[in-house]
Amino acid sequence: MKKNFLKVIKSTAAIAAVAILAVSCTKDNSTKPQSSSADSKLSVSAVPSSNTYTITGRWGNPASGPAVFGTVYVNLATGAQDTTSNTVGANVLFTSTNNSVVKVPTGYSLKYLYNTSATFSALKISDFTAAAVASVGQNTGGTTPNGWYNYVVPGGVTPISGFYLLVTNTTTNVNYVIQFTGAVGQGTATNNRGVYTIKTGIINNL
Repeated sequence: MKKNFLKVIKSTAAIAAVAILAVSCTKDNSTKPQSSSADSKLSVSAVPSSNTYTITGRWGNPASGPAVFGTVYVNLATGAQDTTSNTVGANVLFTSTNNSVVKVPTGYSLKYLYNTSATFSALKISDFTAAAVASVGQNTGGTTPNGWYNYVVPGGVTPISGFYLLVTNTTTNVNYVIQFTGAVGQGTATNNRGVYTIKTGIINNL
C-alpha cells in the first residue's frame, strides 16, 4: 500500500506531503512571545515559543489532477484547520497534489530560507532575505533548495533540513516561521493522502 502511494507521487512528479487537518497540537514551550518594543534586550530566543501540528491531507486520486485535493486552510496561531472553506481565519493554505504546496491568502506574504546552520529558536526576520514567492512545494533547485521537500527513493517525500518558511501579515506585521519536520503517505495508488508534521511560532525580533 505504502509503496503504491510513493510510486504514484513520483510518477506524477507531484508531491506527497503537506496537508492539514489538525490531529494534534502540542506546546513545545509555554513562554509567551515578547515584542522587541516591550523589551529592548529581547528574549534569549527570537522564537521563544512554538507549536507542533500534525496535519492530515485530503484523500484523492493523483491521476485526477491537483485540484481534486482541494485546499486545507490553517490558522498558525491556534492550529484550527478546515478542508472546505476558510472558517478558521487562515494565514496559510495547503493545496495542489496531496496538499503539498504552501500558499498564503490575500494580506499575507511568503518567503523561504535555506540555512543548515540556522536553528528554529534563533531565527530572525532579517534572515529571510529572498524575495516573496507565490508558493513553496517540492524542491526543484537541487543543492540550492527552493522547496521544503525532496522526493527520495525509496523513502518518498523527505523534508529538507534547514529549510524554513516565513509567513507575514502585511497589515499587522505579525510573522510566523514554519518548519516541516515529518511527512508520510497513506493509501493506495488511486486514493491517497499526505500526513505532515510542522513546527511553527512567532518571530519576535528583526
